[in-house]
Amino acid sequence: MKLVGFGCSFTYGSELIAPDDTHWTAYRNEHCWLGQLAKLFNCKFDNLAEPANSNHAIQHQVADYIRNRLDPEEQIIICVGWTSPERMSWYDDHWTHNGFVNRKHGWTQSAKEWVMRTGNRPQSHNMFTENAKLFVNSVCKNYNITILQFNALGQHKTTVYENYYADGYTMDSMLKRAEQDDNSKILFANDGHPNEQGHKYFAKRLHLFAKERIIL
Repeated sequence: MKLVGFGCSFTYGSELIAPDDTHWTAYRNEHCWLGQLAKLFNCKFDNLAEPANSNHAIQHQVADYIRNRLDPEEQIIICVGWTSPERMSWYDDHWTHNGFVNRKHGWTQSAKEWVMRTGNRPQSHNMFTENAKLFVNSVCKNYNITILQFNALGQHKTTVYENYYADGYTMDSMLKRAEQDDNSKILFANDGHPNEQGHKYFAKRLHLFAKERIIL
C-alpha cells in the first residue's frame, strides 16, 4: 500500500530542516505528517505537495497522477490537505501559485487576468475550492481509490465527502488549539509552519481517525 499526498506547504513540510542541514528532502518527507502517517501505516508514500499550492492546482495534480502515474496493481490512498480557498494557480510551462508571484521579476499575462477577474471575488475562491473537492472525490470514487482528506488552512464550507477528518477545523487551528491547551507544547516553526512535533501530533490524530473509518 502507498499513500499519495497532495496539498500546500503544510503537507510539503516547509521549515522541516535536518539539524545538520543535509539530506533536506529526505528529512522533510520523513518528518512531515504524510511521512509520519506512512510510518504508522507501515507503508510507502509519495509527497506531491507544493508550497503555496491552491485547491485548483491540487485538482489537476490529482488528475495528472491518476491519468499518467497510477499503477492499477498497487493499492493507494489519496491524501489531500486542502488549502486556503483564496489561493489560485495558473499553468503555462509549469504551475505558478499566486503566493509566489510577487517574488518574480514580472507578471505573466495569465496572472494579470486572474487578478483582474477573480482576485477580489470571494465567491470565485469558494467556487474553485468546491469544484476541486467535487472533482477529486468523484474521480477517486470512479477509480475505487480510497481518499483521506482534511482542511490544512483557510475558511472552508462544511462538506459531506467521505473520510473528511475534523471538517470545520483546520490542521493549523487544531495545532494552535493544542498549544493553547498545553503550554509545554511547541508545534510551530518560526515562520508559522508546523514543526516536527506538530506534524507528528497531527499524524497520530489522523491515524486514529483512519482506524475508526477502517481504511487501514
